Amino acid sequence: MKTIGFYIAKAQLRYAVLDGPRSKPVLVHKERLVTLDPSDVPALMDWYDTQFSALLNQHSPDSIGYRLTLEPKKEQLFTSEFPYGILNLQAYKLGVPITAYTPKSFVSSKLGLPKTASLYDHCDSMLGTHPPYWDDAQKHAVLAAWFELK
Repeated sequence: MKTIGFYIAKAQLRYAVLDGPRSKPVLVHKERLVTLDPSDVPALMDWYDTQFSALLNQHSPDSIGYRLTLEPKKEQLFTSEFPYGILNLQAYKLGVPITAYTPKSFVSSKLGLPKTASLYDHCDSMLGTHPPYWDDAQKHAVLAAWFELK
């Protein structure tokens, strides 16, 4: 089963593609893309539409996961929330299941770990480290994909 996870922050789109079972995931690809100027919202949404379309066509995931930002400020709506509407529409049109995860749902029990375990350390121990940009933001995308594996 191949999954793709996304995390959007100001000026960047992070994604990760995983394959295999949840117990032994394989990192197929990960990347950090720099977005367009957020002050031009229509152009920015077109950029996201193009990127999501290309990534979904390139990787043909069986499932999509993404991590939301809760309680965003007004300007963050354009840079971190609106794009997920585009992603949901594309997933719907392709017939690919999509799941939104909140920060509170990023819990170790989703991967069968003890409550006190660090998901971010677990990423390193199971998948290794993959610089550049192997930080918590990238791991948000990795974990969103990982939670989708069966």
